[in-house]
Parts: sequence; C-alpha cells; structure tokens
Amino acid sequence: MKKCPQCSRDYTDDTLSFCLDDGTPLVYGRSDQGETTRAFIHETEPPSEQQTRSYGSTGEPDSLPGADQPADSGAKRAHEGFWIAVLPFKYRGNDSDLEALAEGLSEDIITGFSRFSYLRVIARSSSFRFSEESPGVRALGRELGARYLLEGSLRQGGSSLRLSVQLVDTITRTHIWAETYDRTFDPDSIFELQDDLVPRIVSTVADMHGFLPRSMGHEVSDRKPEELRPYEAVLRSFAYFEKLTPEELSNVRSGLKLALQKKPNYADAWAMLALLEVQDYTQEAGHRQEILDEGLKAAQRAVEAGPSNHLAFASLAQALFFQKDYQSFSNAVERSVALNPNDGSSIAVLAELLVYASDDERGLELASRARQLNPHHPGWYWFADFYAAYEKGDYRDALGFALRINMPGHYAAHCCIAAAYGQLGEVELARKALSELLSLRPDFATPAIRLEQEKWFNPDYSERMIEGLRKAGLEIKEG
Repeated sequence: MKKCPQCSRDYTDDTLSFCLDDGTPLVYGRSDQGETTRAFIHETEPPSEQQTRSYGSTGEPDSLPGADQPADSGAKRAHEGFWIAVLPFKYRGNDSDLEALAEGLSEDIITGFSRFSYLRVIARSSSFRFSEESPGVRALGRELGARYLLEGSLRQGGSSLRLSVQLVDTITRTHIWAETYDRTFDPDSIFELQDDLVPRIVSTVADMHGFLPRSMGHEVSDRKPEELRPYEAVLRSFAYFEKLTPEELSNVRSGLKLALQKKPNYADAWAMLALLEVQDYTQEAGHRQEILDEGLKAAQRAVEAGPSNHLAFASLAQALFFQKDYQSFSNAVERSVALNPNDGSSIAVLAELLVYASDDERGLELASRARQLNPHHPGWYWFADFYAAYEKGDYRDALGFALRINMPGHYAAHCCIAAAYGQLGEVELARKALSELLSLRPDFATPAIRLEQEKWFNPDYSERMIEGLRKAGLEIKEG
C-alpha cells in the first residue's frame, strides 16, 4: 500500500509511483482517509536541467508537475515538447450516471496513458481545470503546455449511448485521430462499459503503432542522430518498425547510443536498443551470437533502470526467446503484460513468440486481445494464428489467416500464402505468391533460408514450411 503525502489518497498497486491528482511522489504506508486508487503517472527519461522533473538513480521521476507547480509550468512543458492532456469528457444532460461515466472515462484514460513510459501525460489536476467551456485548441495547448489534446463527448438516445473521441494537435489544429463508439447504456454496468471502451482508446492512441507515437516520431524523423535529445531518440526509433530497412536501423541505433551516453539510466532507450539489436540478429544472414548477446545485455539494463517499465520487460522477453530460454521468456512476457495490459503492439509481438515457443493457448489468447485493443492494427497481428493453424495441418484456416495479413511489401506474408496454397495443391495461386516472395527476397531460395527459419521456428515446422514452398515451385539450392 502506498499513499500520497500531499492529498492523502491511498494506492493499492505498489508498482505505481505518483499521485494522479497532484503528481506528488507516493510513499509506502496508508493514510487515515482510506480513499484508494490504482492510477499512476511516470516518465522514464531523465530531463535536462531546464525541465521540471528531477530523477533518482533508477531513471524514474522524483516529482511531477501538478496543481502546485509554478504558473509557467505550461511554458516549461511546451519547451520540452510532446506532452498530452486528457480533457474532461463532456456530457450535456442531467443524468448523474452518465456524468459519472464521463468523468470515469477521462480518469481511466489518463491512467492508461500513464502506463506507457514514453508518453508525457499531464496530471488530472491540471487538465481537469478546464471542465467547462474551454478556450480554443491552440490557446488551451499553450495554457497547459500540451502539444496534444484528447477530448470526448457523450450523447444518449434512449438506451443507446454514443461516445465520440478526438486526438488533436494543438499546434497544427488538425485531428490526428477520431472515433465514434456506439454502445447500449445500462446504469448497472458502468464499470463494464469503461472496461470495454478505455483499453481500446488507450491502445489505439498510445501503443507503439498508435496514432500518437506515430505523430511524435514523424516530427523528429528527418533529424540526424546527433541532433536528437534522448527522449526524441526514443520517439525516432519507433519509425524503424514502419520501414524495416538497414539504413533506418543504423540511424535509430546510433541515436539511441548517443542518448544513452547523455542519460545512462534511461530505461526506454535501453529497451528500444535491445529490440533493435534483436531485430538485427533476426534479419542478418548468419547466426552472429554476439549481436543477440548485446541485445540481452541492453534489455537487462532496461529492466535495472526501469523495474516497473513494461517496455523493458517486453524487450527482455524478445531477447530471451531468441536465446531459446523459453521459461525465462514466458516469465518476462507475463511481467510485461501485467505492467501494461493495454499495449496492443507489445502484446501482439509477445503473443506471436509464445505461439512459436509452443504455448499456443496463451499466445492465441493474447493475439486476440491485441486485435481487440486496436482495430487499426497492422496485418502482422495475424502471424500467430497462421503459425498455429499451419503447424496443426489446418492449411485452409492457415490460408485465411495469411490473406488477412495483407502486407504486400512484407516477404513473410507472401511466404505464408505460398506455403499454404502449396499444401492445398492450388498451384497457380501458390506460384503467384512465390513470385511476389522472390521479388522481395531473391535470396530466399538459398540454403541460408534454413538458418533463418531456425532462429524463429522449431525444426519440424521449418521443414513443413519448406515443403509447402517446394510444392509452390520453390527450388532451394543445396550447399
């Protein structure tokens, strides 16, 4: 049990660090008032001397801006850049249950965003001051020091409820994302409704492939590594997973290494560096163990710097998977998911690896959750389902999942389609998919493909995939 020494609220989750209301660091113990919450705010990047937070040896903040901050705290946040504020959701009516729902949605979204260590989330006490009519978007952004605003409104028609949510860039005054959710409203099921809506909103906006990180990453995508502040280097590194090119890998890795020279205890930078080292290992032609070892070391540094950082444990899980340490891998997966159950991107990656590690039940459960969290998910969220079906010999189902991947620029998508069609005996379609595969990966017919498959898959599955590709017409050179 922790408590806020400023406002005396109790917190039951010992992984939380800061008070949602005023940003005060939490201490162990229980207040006399007994009001509890599970919310927290944190940021893993130690700031520069001009910033408003101070950090201890773990790389976590010792203080956060809140209602008691100086009047110019908004200007300081604007200087730091990329802060997001969640405004109180609006409801124009007299139903107290809907008023409570609007407030609960706003608060839970703040809590959800705050579990993403790479987001800078403005405390409730600051953003909820604008509960009535607010000034214009740009003026409100200046007042709060927020680059981004999330706002929403509730409308009711009989038993039907419509929630409209928008993510706005306060500088360009453009909508980055907007969505409408229609639900049936039952006053006795308010918490269930919040639990349905909040994770979808949080993941769609905040996970690594979400609208907010993409917007932030694009803002710094043209800068050279030496021009980036540590926080910007982390944002810049997200772009690699959209391009997956050697040039991009080199640029973002250089930026992260420079960031860690400036901020050695920056957990997010260590986590992203670990993920990139593992990516390098999976993409290179041989089995260079030293690359994988460097990835594991970076992931371990990330966990040391941020023991409550879900991204750190996700990077550790991936490094352990490719080390074939499946029990430790599984433990790291569960820790990452527990720390942030609303990160659809990380959950999808870990789900896929769980299936490859022969834990189909848990892997497919998490893959399904990831797709529910973010309906705008990338096609690779279906790889886990393809693998499980193909391994069982359910080639028709496997083909259905492969077609859902729908990533024409990704060679693995065509590999799945070609192998499934090959096993089904649909030769013409198999050869068409194989042609697409070889146009993207001309080296796929070399003996090195077996080594590449062994990094990811068990030997029986690898042979079955190669069998399907041969039926599609692939001639693998021996040597």
